[in-house]
Amino acid sequence: MIPSAELRNWVAARARPLRLDPAGPPMRLPESLSQAKIVGLASSIRSAREQVVATHVLLRALVEQAGFRAVAIEGTTETATALDRFVRTGDGDPAALLAASQSFLRTHEALDVIRWLRAWAEAHPNDPVSILHDRVRSAPPGDLAEIEAYLAASDLAWHTDTGQRVVHWGGTAHVIAGDPRTVPPDETHRNAGGILRAELGDGYAVAAFTAGPGVAPFAVPAPPNDFTESAFADAPHEIALLELACSTGVPRPVADWLHHPLRTRMIGPHYDPTRDRDSRVDAGPLHECADVLIHLSRITATSPLALS
Repeated sequence: MIPSAELRNWVAARARPLRLDPAGPPMRLPESLSQAKIVGLASSIRSAREQVVATHVLLRALVEQAGFRAVAIEGTTETATALDRFVRTGDGDPAALLAASQSFLRTHEALDVIRWLRAWAEAHPNDPVSILHDRVRSAPPGDLAEIEAYLAASDLAWHTDTGQRVVHWGGTAHVIAGDPRTVPPDETHRNAGGILRAELGDGYAVAAFTAGPGVAPFAVPAPPNDFTESAFADAPHEIALLELACSTGVPRPVADWLHHPLRTRMIGPHYDPTRDRDSRVDAGPLHECADVLIHLSRITATSPLALS
């Protein structure tokens, strides 16, 4: 759906700025996130520095303001237990553990998140934040549908067993509430977020990060006009946060947008800018897929860890 001027103006007026400063003043946390049992933080470009830092800002707010005490970090299947031990006790080398995790976590920005979790545990030794690990004991998932089921089952098992509310830091294709969602060329099924929404209803909430042009570290053009994030073209903030709670009385173009299918970027490490439209996720409608959109007008690359 190509946004009209009326829709762009509405988004520009309703969006509020988000500061990229994890150590700065606390942000105002959207109620849909603060009241949920599990919150998904959906990264569309995991190698974009601004998305990782904005994730850090939201994670801090969810821990400090809303009492979340567990975080699931995609890409740590082999390292989560050791990362959790480091966060709780200080035992281990977090940089080495991230170096042994999936490639998109081998960055200084991700290391800052882990070190902040450790600092929280040091300041609150009787109330640390856990990193999810070893909750679902089964054969390793094979195809994408099995991966989605595994991710959702892990979050649900941890929440049920511990009572802790969970922040799930992952990719857009996994985290938005897609029932179904499609990734090219033809992977269409309920994803982890869709399973969590079916199980928890409003108890599962999603903040989805979108991005404009920049470098990550490859050149990324402006999003196509029919992508959801193009509605932020006139937003006055470098990082704009928009809550999507549907309400009566919104202009017809806004209502149409909220009920139109989501189409948003999903850019991984193997990206071909000549096939930019293929790096996407389709699901919908928008207001069922996400509760909050956080749009970064321009992006830069994360800083890779120096690996020995």
